[in-house]
Amino acid sequence: MWRLWNKPDRDLDREISFHLETLADSYQRQGMSREEAMRTARREFGGVEPVKEACRDIRWSRPLAELARDIRFGWRMMRRAPAITGAALLSLALGIGATTAILTLADVLLWRTLGVPEPGQLSEVFWASKQRTGFNRRSVGSVHKDGALLVADFFSSQGLDALRASAQGKAGIAAQMGTFRVSASYDDQLSVAQVRPVSGNFFSVLGIQPAHGRVLNEHDDSPSAAPAVVLSHRFWSAKFGASPAVAGRSIRINNHMYEIAGVLPAEFRGIVPAENVELYSSIWQSPPFLEPDSNFRASAVDPTCWWLHLIARRAPGVSEAQLRDILDAGFAASWPKAPESAEATPHIRLSNARRGLGSIRRSLGNPILILLGLVVLVLVAACANIANLMLARSASREKEVALRISLGCGQARLLRQFLTESLLLATIGGLLSIPVAAGVLSMLPGFTPIQGTEMAISATPDPRSLAGAAVVTGLSALLFGLYPAWRAVRIDAGPALKEVTGRSAAHLRSRWAPARLLVLFQVALGVVLVTVAVLFTGNLLEIVSRETGFDRGNTILCKVRPGDQGYLDDRLKSFYSTLEQRLNDVPGVESAGLSITGPMSGGGGWSDLARLSNGDKFETAVHHVSHRFLDAMRVPVTAGRMLTRQDVESGGRVAVVSQDFAARLGLPSPLGARFTMGFGEDVQYEIVGIARNATYTDLRHTPLVVYIPFDFGVPTAQVVLNSSIPPAGIMPAVRDAVNGIDREVPLVDVFTMEQQISRTLHRERLFAWLCGSFGVLALVLCMVGLYGLMSHTTARRTQEIGIRMAMGATRGGVVFLALGNGLALALGGLVLGVPPAVYALRLAERHQLIPQGPFPLAALASAMGLIALSATLAVLLPALRAARIQPAQALRRA
Repeated sequence: MWRLWNKPDRDLDREISFHLETLADSYQRQGMSREEAMRTARREFGGVEPVKEACRDIRWSRPLAELARDIRFGWRMMRRAPAITGAALLSLALGIGATTAILTLADVLLWRTLGVPEPGQLSEVFWASKQRTGFNRRSVGSVHKDGALLVADFFSSQGLDALRASAQGKAGIAAQMGTFRVSASYDDQLSVAQVRPVSGNFFSVLGIQPAHGRVLNEHDDSPSAAPAVVLSHRFWSAKFGASPAVAGRSIRINNHMYEIAGVLPAEFRGIVPAENVELYSSIWQSPPFLEPDSNFRASAVDPTCWWLHLIARRAPGVSEAQLRDILDAGFAASWPKAPESAEATPHIRLSNARRGLGSIRRSLGNPILILLGLVVLVLVAACANIANLMLARSASREKEVALRISLGCGQARLLRQFLTESLLLATIGGLLSIPVAAGVLSMLPGFTPIQGTEMAISATPDPRSLAGAAVVTGLSALLFGLYPAWRAVRIDAGPALKEVTGRSAAHLRSRWAPARLLVLFQVALGVVLVTVAVLFTGNLLEIVSRETGFDRGNTILCKVRPGDQGYLDDRLKSFYSTLEQRLNDVPGVESAGLSITGPMSGGGGWSDLARLSNGDKFETAVHHVSHRFLDAMRVPVTAGRMLTRQDVESGGRVAVVSQDFAARLGLPSPLGARFTMGFGEDVQYEIVGIARNATYTDLRHTPLVVYIPFDFGVPTAQVVLNSSIPPAGIMPAVRDAVNGIDREVPLVDVFTMEQQISRTLHRERLFAWLCGSFGVLALVLCMVGLYGLMSHTTARRTQEIGIRMAMGATRGGVVFLALGNGLALALGGLVLGVPPAVYALRLAERHQLIPQGPFPLAALASAMGLIALSATLAVLLPALRAARIQPAQALRRA
């Protein structure tokens, strides 16, 4: 390689020698001796080295050679200042890594287009109305507000048929359901997987071609079809070893045999951002529909049960507005009866689905953008800190720069050298940021909601993430390197070469004004970031500390899934009854109960309630529980009685209600009162007990709660255990109790109540963790910036301080002088940071990231206090060092 690189120089030497020999030969023919001919030839040819330099200047490799020299020189300079280099690299790694991680999160959830052909032709289908009418409480989907309108994303099967008929030739419309957790067994292996039921034309509408086998088609989506399933590429690779012969094999899902139809391509990751769906089945052959006593089949044909999520692919030449008008007319025809009023009439809305569908983008879109803004502030603060370090280093290299200028080096060449050093520093920092970004990304799935699937965000950087990191690295190099480089080369070489010691105080103050401005800017950014960190951390701590109304310290939760093993009817009822009895007999278990929905899971049915006396309606959370459930939760009954075993086993129409529910009835004695709940049909319940209020659903709300007898027909049940023994000590005995009934029944999702509560606060935890990290980093950067500036200023003002002390200044006076200079700078930054901090707090309120209320002055004051304390600590050490200066030594060095 070295020979190849130096071959042009050897060729140039031979070329010059040839010219010299030719000239010498011509002079020798004129009668000169050989020696005289060579001297004359060299005199006529001129200097050999200038000719070589001129030739090298026009080579294509010259810029690369100079760049290599600049990089080697920059590396030597970095090694000569290890403290500055280490601080800069750490700041860059954290700043670029955090920015890259949040950029990747925003890309996955908000910006990345679907891995399907022509994603811009896809539209998500909604309906909007001013009133919530037309669907019953068994409907499944999300509803969000848009001004005075309610916008929903779910439709009935009749609505789907009507929309398909109206869109014939204009668009293809596919449907999907929510995901289900299932037990999947294959090759004697058992695992839990996420399955999404879809319509038969789902993959054809999306334009997906299989990697192996085939995808589902319309023949698969009928009650008489053979059950078939399509594997995601990730599931196929992880569980089947990427075997190409997987198509046609069998897989057991929830005790039902399915044929593996095919494998999806790697680029298709679903149509909901970051979802982790592993299996796709047809709707009519999905696990819930295959249960013999399943109510899904009846609900599927009920025109008041809306449960399908729709996506449409427009035909070429059909605009979104045209398709909306077509679908609107067809949707109106699908209603079983006319709406009660014009306001209740729903109208179709379409939203471009090129980036996917689902509520996650609507709920996390603005919060993620706010996080992105905050992390950019962190990066800017880091760059300001590095720029200060670069200014300090360039000041120590003034004589070197002056000498190079005096020797003829141009400012452009020097500027390029300094920018190369900045780019080298940024490149190393960018490489170090990759594991930081991977670490942050690996933690993000733990902050997802407990409902639905876990976010599928890879911690391994992909090309888009690496490209984002490269862009951020380049911008960072410009941010922190351009001004210090420009400032370093604009010096007067003469005075710089003559100067032996520090400059005067006045000149120092003028010279270092940019450095002080950068520190001022850092402190102002720190106010914003630390205030936000204090606010979100305080909000999380306040929510976590709320009274729940039940025992959260000794409660353990888990789930059993007997339905996966074919338990039905009386056999299923016997399993649950035996299980509850055996769990209560386990040593160390003080009480055990069952429920359909788990505590602190956001679950529970919602129903309209009516008092028989006046027909007043209000919403309540309805929970099906066993007779030992409230005892296991340590929720006491304040009046009346608890549910009994007889109530539960006979399916009695009795209920225990919360204190707020009883107060809402407005009766002097609620016990014995009756109310009606509608689950497709009106059922009347009698109140037999009043329980203490409990935040059963989540810590953010304390709803009106109704506890009614457990439904023994459900395939999955939540087990609630009250025990002072930790899960690691009690769960083996609990598993033995379940295995004593049936070893094949899985026991899954084991959590303590504190863990369950933590999982429900996913958004609050995410913001508290990320913003807290940003705040700590900003605080450290402020301290480093202030400490670096004051240390450098103290070192440069050694002569001035020595003169002051020689003239009678006390050490205490010197300390206060240095402290005053540093704290005045910090105070200015605090004042400048208040307006943007106030704006950030209002922005968080506007997007409902924190509760609306009085201005959180305590958070702002706490943040300013933290920064003031940190600034004092950062300035104190240089101030004490200044007080230890010996006047005689300082004056002698002058």
